[in-house]
Amino acid sequence: KRWPLLCISLLALLFLPPSLSCDSSKANVLRENFRSVGKTLLDNAKKDINASLSALSCPSLKKKLPGCTANPNEANSVNTLLILACKIQNLDLPQTNLLAKTIQGSIDCPCPTKSPDRQHITSQGEKTRTRRMSGRKMNRKRCRAMAILQNMTQCNEILNSLSMDT
Repeated sequence: KRWPLLCISLLALLFLPPSLSCDSSKANVLRENFRSVGKTLLDNAKKDINASLSALSCPSLKKKLPGCTANPNEANSVNTLLILACKIQNLDLPQTNLLAKTIQGSIDCPCPTKSPDRQHITSQGEKTRTRRMSGRKMNRKRCRAMAILQNMTQCNEILNSLSMDT
């Protein structure tokens, strides 16, 4: 009588998305990588995007980005940095791609991906969309990236301050 329940439980575990199985206790590795590489990448990305937005002011974002201040602990900071890295990677800006990959590599946790069927559909339309992308849309992407980078900076500072407390 217990076999069906056991089988269902095992199947559920098999199909959990990889993001749920990532180790969020990688704060030390992430902190060390940020000290050596990530902080430079973060500063360079902010500088590059600021330069491209120099004459523009960014409107406030409609969707609130995750931040690290609500629950400042190591696991929350690491998880939030991963979420922000995935969001900034989805913007597909050359100034931020390496930063996103560095954070994912430090945590050893990739961003969730779309299913292969869905990926094929979006890749066909992406060529047309890239060609037609107006300056206004690109500036919106840059504004969103700047907001994400500010939250990443905040998370990094919290992560570093937590390491000083211990």
